[in-house]
Amino acid sequence: MQIVFVRLLAVCSMVLMGVLARRRGLLDSVGTRQISLLVTNVLYPALIYASLVQTFTLGGLAANWTLPAGTVLIMLTGFCIGALAAWVMPFRDEREQRAFRFQCAINNYVFLAMPLVQIYWGAEAVALLVFSTVGSELSVWTLGVIALTGRRFHWRTLGHLVSMPMGAILAAVLTLAVAQGTGWRPAAGGLADDLRRALLAALDIVGKGTVPLAMIVAGSRMAELQPRHLLRPPQLAVVALRLVVIPAVALALLYALPFAPAARNVLTVVAVMPSAIASVMLSEIYEADSEFAAAAVL
Repeated sequence: MQIVFVRLLAVCSMVLMGVLARRRGLLDSVGTRQISLLVTNVLYPALIYASLVQTFTLGGLAANWTLPAGTVLIMLTGFCIGALAAWVMPFRDEREQRAFRFQCAINNYVFLAMPLVQIYWGAEAVALLVFSTVGSELSVWTLGVIALTGRRFHWRTLGHLVSMPMGAILAAVLTLAVAQGTGWRPAAGGLADDLRRALLAALDIVGKGTVPLAMIVAGSRMAELQPRHLLRPPQLAVVALRLVVIPAVALALLYALPFAPAARNVLTVVAVMPSAIASVMLSEIYEADSEFAAAAVL
């Protein structure tokens, strides 16, 4: 148990750096957004491509299909429990109810999970986590949007899947498919092999900045939160559901089903993650209660 808290403390220390940077004026809302865009559109895609190409073959990705399926299972568990709990919660209005349901359905499935996965199991486990986000992203733009809007799913929301991270996943799959389909391998020590290694090394170095910068962004955003009504019943309920009930049910399912040990390790970390910081922004976009979302994050 001691080692768990020590490693969590290491992650929290990175978040604290973001809080201090914001409080000391080293970061503002504009700078935080720019760093967030840099992480999402440059560093994280570089990490995705380098991790998948260096860790997997095409067959290896296919063999790990349970990872995205597992994250869908986790999000679906939260979605169903949130929908049931919403029937008995004394909400102020429909906007608060929609924010409540989203907090139950979607958690912080990658940037907060990534340093823990890396600390415990190394780069190969990070690659597994990255591949699992295919299911997480699908869940955000289907189950998450349904929860936030209170309406049925519409295919147009899947347009949000056209992003740099998803493009990096597709590029990695195509690279592995071409390598396997053609059977071509550059001669060791030749120019083509040196170029390939240099490119992957550059992407790997850039990608390694994803975790610390994402944690600093998280801290900066948390420093600007000023949520109200922290002790209202729906807020206390979403904390209990998001941190105790939903993870317990999700873990029971994960350990009852025949997941491979490495996949189960990664999915266990995803299952116990708290509310997504991005939920504040998404609540604003879909006109749910962003103050409620901010309080849940805090």
